[in-house]
Amino acid sequence: MNIWLFKLFRVFLELPWKMCLLRFLAQARGTLGRHLAEASPAAWAAAAADPGRKLHLVMGNESCDLDSAVSALTLAFVYAQRHREHDYVPILNIPRRDYPLKTEVGHLFVKCGIAEPVLLFRDDLPGDVAQDVNVILVDHHVSPLAPQVTEVLDHRPLEESSPSFKQLPTGCELDIDATVGSCATLVAQRYLAEEQPRSKCVAKLLHATIVLDTINFAPAAKRFGPKDLAMVEQLERELNSQVDQRTSLFDELVAARADISKLTLTEVLRKDMKILQTDRQVVPLAGMPILVRDFVEKSGAEKAIREFGVESNLLVMLGMYVSPVDGQVQRDLALISLSGQSQVVERVRQALVESNDPKLELRPHEVDTRFMGGCFLRQHNVQATRKHILPIVKRALLEWEADHGCDCDEIYFFKEKPQLGLS
Repeated sequence: MNIWLFKLFRVFLELPWKMCLLRFLAQARGTLGRHLAEASPAAWAAAAADPGRKLHLVMGNESCDLDSAVSALTLAFVYAQRHREHDYVPILNIPRRDYPLKTEVGHLFVKCGIAEPVLLFRDDLPGDVAQDVNVILVDHHVSPLAPQVTEVLDHRPLEESSPSFKQLPTGCELDIDATVGSCATLVAQRYLAEEQPRSKCVAKLLHATIVLDTINFAPAAKRFGPKDLAMVEQLERELNSQVDQRTSLFDELVAARADISKLTLTEVLRKDMKILQTDRQVVPLAGMPILVRDFVEKSGAEKAIREFGVESNLLVMLGMYVSPVDGQVQRDLALISLSGQSQVVERVRQALVESNDPKLELRPHEVDTRFMGGCFLRQHNVQATRKHILPIVKRALLEWEADHGCDCDEIYFFKEKPQLGLS
């Protein structure tokens, strides 16, 4: 009997902490509604109930992985509690229909009592975001909303050459730290820097995300720095959690991320997708929780790839497999041109193979494949991630465009293909 009373007492203690975050999320839609005319998206600039209150949208990146989603939710909550004179609303930067693809996000959110209906997504915003709305970017620093960005928290290498990055306002506060393995670490720094607010749910979300992003601090992966470890240890003290509990938590999240049993193959490709864009090309990068070589052997893989890259000349597929036995990581990648532009594939392949910052250590698979005429490579430097690969691909494409000039006759590069008058 005493044990049950003790458990009940613990639930009672935890309930207000959890409900604080849940109440915030439940009220977010109403908060957003006060700053826009929901019945008429074109009237986004409608006056708020209190003209002095400013709306701040806290937005993750378009892949909406666990780091991006948790960073947006938790930072918005922390700022909303500390700066009550303004409104902060977290936005998951994907359409609502794609949320089921984010299996590890859904798993952790449900575990913390966060249901989908209280979340806000990209399609909950009107087409144009008014200039008097501030934007805070987490887990990315290049955005179409750049002129309205007031703060950036990111752990990716800077894309200073990006036109979008150059549009950031002069007073924009930048916290970009490539030495950390997780953007959630930068949010945790802010959360732990002051005594209030305190939320067990926020602590759990940040702790779990950092553990996953750092590959549970595996030395071989080298995905963490001293700051990641310091934040996790502080969160564990707040949660009264033990170090030896990290392994089971990591295994649980890896299994949730890799659970594609309810997804179609096209959805697997879209599950962790980023878009790389230049003036003349749009290239999708698919991050998958299985190796690319295993994916292409599945029935229907070619059809799924053609659906996924239907409007693109080149697509990049990045695969990762984490062994449930010993946590060893394997990575591979593929470059496929649906229009058969082998020269583009070769230019990007060469850039990736010759890269020294970082050196990817790319080599052909032991058994070659001719699948869709693509290029398939095993990545032996498993510490290099998409955030390292994406800039290499982009530079290669920009160099290709510069070499071929505007008179290039490969029409597939252009966002809008010429109308040839054919049925």
